[in-house]
Amino acid sequence: MFNFVYGNLDFAHKIDNPSSPTEEYCKHMHAFTEILFFVCGDVDYTVESETRTLQPGDAVFTAPGKYHFATVNLTEKPYERYVLKFPEILVPDYIKENLFGHRPFFTDTEAYRSIFTGLDNYAENFSNEETHTLFTCELSKLLIMMNRAANPGKQRENPFIEKIVTHINDHITEEITLESLAQDLMYSKSYISNEFRKYMHIPVMQYVRSKKIMFAHSLIMNGMKKCEAAEKLGFLNYSTFFRSYKKMLEAGSSPD
Repeated sequence: MFNFVYGNLDFAHKIDNPSSPTEEYCKHMHAFTEILFFVCGDVDYTVESETRTLQPGDAVFTAPGKYHFATVNLTEKPYERYVLKFPEILVPDYIKENLFGHRPFFTDTEAYRSIFTGLDNYAENFSNEETHTLFTCELSKLLIMMNRAANPGKQRENPFIEKIVTHINDHITEEITLESLAQDLMYSKSYISNEFRKYMHIPVMQYVRSKKIMFAHSLIMNGMKKCEAAEKLGFLNYSTFFRSYKKMLEAGSSPD
C-alpha cells in the first residue's frame, strides 16, 4: 500500500478493513480527474445517474465536476483499490472530449492491471522525482488505453435521475430552484426531492449548488475573475460563494 502525493499527482493503493465509511467518503465531487481501479470488495459505485456493482479489474473514470460515491459493504471483504487523482491538464486534448464524455465504467480491463501493480514497485524503490516521472508516463499509457477501449460496461442507469441531471447541466447558469425543476420536468417537488435524495444520497438543491460551483471553477480556470464567475452562476453573496468554492477545491483530501 502507498499514498504518493507529489507535485500535481495524488496516487494511492488503499485497502479498507471492516469499518463504516464517513459521509465525506461516500459522496462528493471535485475539480480534478480521477481513475479508480478496483481490486476486490463488495462495492456499488455511483457516478451521477449510473451505478455498477464493481467487479475485480473494473476501472472507474470520473471527470471533474461529476458527483460520485461508493456504497461499501465491509462485513465480509476488505475494499482494495488504486486511486489516481490528477489535474485535467494532464489529459491530452485529443483524448479529453471522448473520454470525458464517455460513460464512467470500464470493464474487462485486465490489460490495465500490470500498470497499477507496477505503481507499487515505483513507490517503494524510486525517489519522489523519479516516481513522479514514472507515474506520469504510466498515466499517459493508461489514458490512451481507456480512450481506445470505450467499453460502457454493464452499469445500471436511472432514467429519471439522468433527466434531472441533464436538465441541471443544460441550465447551469440560470436560476434553478426546486419549484423550477418541478415546473420544467412536470413532476411534483416532493417526488423530485425524494427520488433524487434516495438515489444520489444528497438533496437536489445541494447538488445544484455544487454543480454551479464546479462550473464557476471551470470559468475561473479559463481566465474569468472569481467575482464575475460567481455573478454569472447566480451567487448573490461573493463571500458565501468563495467559502463554498474554497471548500470544494479542498475536497481532494476526501478518500475514495
